[in-house]
Amino acid sequence: MNIDIGLRFREIRMSNNLSANKLADGLNINPSTLTKIENGNSLPSIKLLINFCDYFNISLSSFFDNEIESDSILTPELKELLYNAKDLTPEQLTILTQFLKALK
Repeated sequence: MNIDIGLRFREIRMSNNLSANKLADGLNINPSTLTKIENGNSLPSIKLLINFCDYFNISLSSFFDNEIESDSILTPELKELLYNAKDLTPEQLTILTQFLKALK
C-alpha cells in the first residue's frame, strides 16, 4: 500500500474546514512545518503523526486507511449532502455554499 502522507494530512485538514495555520497552532508546530509535510517536502515524526490523529480523533490505522474520508470523518448526513450535491452546477454549488454559510 502506497500512501502520500502529506496528501492525507491535507485531505483530513480540509475535510474539517481547518486552515493550515489553525491546525499548526492546534498541533503546536510551525505552520511552515505543516506546509512542508502537506507538500511532500518533509515527513512528520511519529509523535507528530500521533498528535495529528489525536487532534482529529482518529486512529493511526484509520489515517492509513483509504476509506477514512467516508467512514471516519463524514457523518451519514454529510455523506447524503455530498451525494445530493455531486451533480450540481458550479453556480448551484456557489448558491448552496452561501446558503449553508448563512445558517451558521
